[in-house]
Amino acid sequence: MSSRRPASRLERHPLYGDIPMIRKTHRDRGGRQVEWWEYDPEFEPRLPGRAVRGTPSQQVFCALHHVPKYFYVDESRRCVECRREFTFAAREQRYWYEILKFNFNSVPIRCPHCRKRRRTAAGLRNHIALARGTLKHSPGDPAALLSLAEALVRYHERTGQGRLSDALAAARKARARWPDAPETWFWEGLAHHLAGRTPKAQESLRRFLRSPAVRRRGLRPLTVEARGLLERDGAA
Repeated sequence: MSSRRPASRLERHPLYGDIPMIRKTHRDRGGRQVEWWEYDPEFEPRLPGRAVRGTPSQQVFCALHHVPKYFYVDESRRCVECRREFTFAAREQRYWYEILKFNFNSVPIRCPHCRKRRRTAAGLRNHIALARGTLKHSPGDPAALLSLAEALVRYHERTGQGRLSDALAAARKARARWPDAPETWFWEGLAHHLAGRTPKAQESLRRFLRSPAVRRRGLRPLTVEARGLLERDGAA
């Protein structure tokens, strides 16, 4: 009987179908050969309608325990606070896992409305500190920059304290790294509004509202707020 082992096999997956598996071997320091199987990172299953192709080589995961995200589809999730359903969009998933390099266990647990509501002044101070801490280690992290801009603006809005110039700088740096995120224009516009720079606020808020990504990313609360600010300034 031959002891030769197969170099590949298929693993059935409910979403991706039959995934090719590749046999891997390694000889440890004691000379013992260790063997395991990994999912083929080059596999490209057929895309369902409206799915977004994933790139496993850009994802951070344990090859022994996780299946690569070969494509992304919109996911319906339930908020842990209000219990309402919200959508974790396919394109947002790709950004989380391939640009921000989040672990596959990282998923949103609150809807955008509840995330906004729970940010008290104390919570916003913690939010600012966490964002600044992340940026010390990863100065170009667009998610941390966007998070910092949002927290600084909301903190100033509620307390009258905090440097709006830092919020503007963070929003602009985030946009340079993530140009498809319309929120950068919203936080820049609100910062200008709080600083009394009405023409600049109007320009930024209009740019936010014109972005085709606003509806796709589920930013209705910010859309309503932006329109309200423009109407208040007589610029709707």
